Amino acid sequence: MNTPSGNLPLPVDDAALAFQDLEEFVVSLDRILSRIGAGADPVILVDYLAERRVPARLAHLRGLFGDLLESAIGAEAVEEMAEEGFVYSDDTGHDSHHRRQD
Repeated sequence: MNTPSGNLPLPVDDAALAFQDLEEFVVSLDRILSRIGAGADPVILVDYLAERRVPARLAHLRGLFGDLLESAIGAEAVEEMAEEGFVYSDDTGHDSHHRRQD
């Protein structure tokens, strides 16, 4: 898919909250994964995800940006973009999905 161009009308308040969440996730995940790599119990990752409601907050961000994109390029194009993204799949092949090469 070709990447669309143009601007999206994201209110500053929404952009600030999105940035704060993303900053927290990037820094916290980096620290947690470093600690796990150094021998800490991996449960610290699960605890962080649950205590900080990371999945729900990421879902909110996906909705925010998805709605903005949909208004600019249409629902079908957004769905196509979503289909091109990586989705975790376990070894038995459940939840298989297209995988983007990064």
